[in-house]
Amino acid sequence: ELQSDGENIIFKDYLNRNVTIKHEDYLNLMASVQRRSIRPALEDCLADPTEVWWTIENIEGKDYTFYKYIKLYKNLACIAYVLLDELLNFHLNNFYGFDENEFDEADKERCGQLVLSKLL
Repeated sequence: ELQSDGENIIFKDYLNRNVTIKHEDYLNLMASVQRRSIRPALEDCLADPTEVWWTIENIEGKDYTFYKYIKLYKNLACIAYVLLDELLNFHLNNFYGFDENEFDEADKERCGQLVLSKLL
């Protein structure tokens, strides 16, 4: 069951930190048929990731700090992008999946500083 604080949907990550997303932003993400098909994997991806990568990317002159939570399944690689704001709050920005025919593409997402790995 999803938690809410009225404005945001709240997920928990593997360290029991709150990962929030505004209701409106969540609904916008869920408009994608592809995202709806992998939606059941989102909580698992955040709560029990196979890997977590930390990185900073400059987009249009602004630096964004984010974590990429990656959960590997037999036929799916689920990836959740979680932005870290200036107050160190975690915000779900996006999530998507790669099927078994796209694992090479998913592998390109494995960049930055490795924070957690269950593959080692």
